[in-house]
Amino acid sequence: MTEAERTSNDAHTRARYISQIQRISSAAKADISAGRMSYLEAAEYCHAMRNQVMDEYRKLTSVLGLARAEQIKKTPPSLATLFERYAQQLFDCAYQNLSAEQQQRIHHEVIEASGRSNAEV
Repeated sequence: MTEAERTSNDAHTRARYISQIQRISSAAKADISAGRMSYLEAAEYCHAMRNQVMDEYRKLTSVLGLARAEQIKKTPPSLATLFERYAQQLFDCAYQNLSAEQQQRIHHEVIEASGRSNAEV
């Protein structure tokens, strides 16, 4: 396979990955709206599924593409790390010190972020 073919394959793989993570996030939001899932459950689901999808699509990526992706993010952050990151960004406070409403906002941010890809990759 030529470099051009590998690059084209990586772009196609990336597009499929983006489409899949967007579907996961959208489905979780629909489940919240329908009362089938809480914000916390949806955040946990989205986090787990995005990581699983990322692992699967990395197996389909070229060696060069994989190296670049891993340079940006070798391993995904834990859910607790994401909760803390968004708590600091949005409320300048530790997650555990947030009100239930504020924690729900953090969960919503995780759900939204799970449907976005990193443009650097």
